[in-house]
Amino acid sequence: MSTDVDGVSTDGDVDRQVTRRTALRSAAGLAGGAALAGGAGAATAQSGGEFGGWFDGVSNFDGVVDQTGQDEVTVEVGVQANGGAFGFGPPAVRVSPGTTVVWEWTGAGGGHNVVAEDGSFSSGEDYVSEAGYTYEYTFESEGTYRYICVPHETLGMKGAVVVSAGDGGGGGGGGGEPVTRPPGTTTGLAVFAAVLFGALASPILVGWRINRRLPVGTEPQQVTESTVEAPTEEVGHDEFDPTGTLSMVLVYLGILVVMWVFMYFVEFLNNGPTVIG
Repeated sequence: MSTDVDGVSTDGDVDRQVTRRTALRSAAGLAGGAALAGGAGAATAQSGGEFGGWFDGVSNFDGVVDQTGQDEVTVEVGVQANGGAFGFGPPAVRVSPGTTVVWEWTGAGGGHNVVAEDGSFSSGEDYVSEAGYTYEYTFESEGTYRYICVPHETLGMKGAVVVSAGDGGGGGGGGGEPVTRPPGTTTGLAVFAAVLFGALASPILVGWRINRRLPVGTEPQQVTESTVEAPTEEVGHDEFDPTGTLSMVLVYLGILVVMWVFMYFVEFLNNGPTVIG
């Protein structure tokens, strides 16, 4: 903006000045919001899973354990989960056709049984509590076989066997398939992204509105041709603003800290933050 010797603005509309710095901040905020929205979309795609909500509420479910290529796989019955010894360990395994799955009772949590949801296999109607008791079944056909412990189904004692002829690539991973996250993670990520985008956009919108206002006590002045003289001073549009720069640095530092805490508890521990004391 240029000024004459009387200090009258030769540009006229002070309230229309939008600095280049404000434009850059707006672009950065929008880019950050778009990146977060993309991340939330990816998380949503990952959390779809292949079980249709079967493991909702199963506390010890943490993805499918790949056991393909093995002739025999053992699943424990009565591991610590769902508020007691009411879980299968691991809850979900991936095996090759022809693999025999052996369910072995731990003796904890009272009487248990293993019954397929579609009735294709069952350890019987009796609830067994004897440690070391086993039941086995050989899976010949590809597919996903879901099963329960009848007396503890409502507590979340559920499991699944995924039979696939594909190359699993080693035990313990997901075999390249998306890992199903605990219930609520997708919603939490979406809400977090929306809140963070709003936090980034709010200062930008407020700053834009402030830039459109006249300084307090300043009256708009009409500039006529007779009052316009040659400019005596040029004011740059990219002056260094230490206060604004420090504020932006602190805001983004705070955002990074919040994102780190969120990712640590939800993504790695699959749990919510816990306050002790």
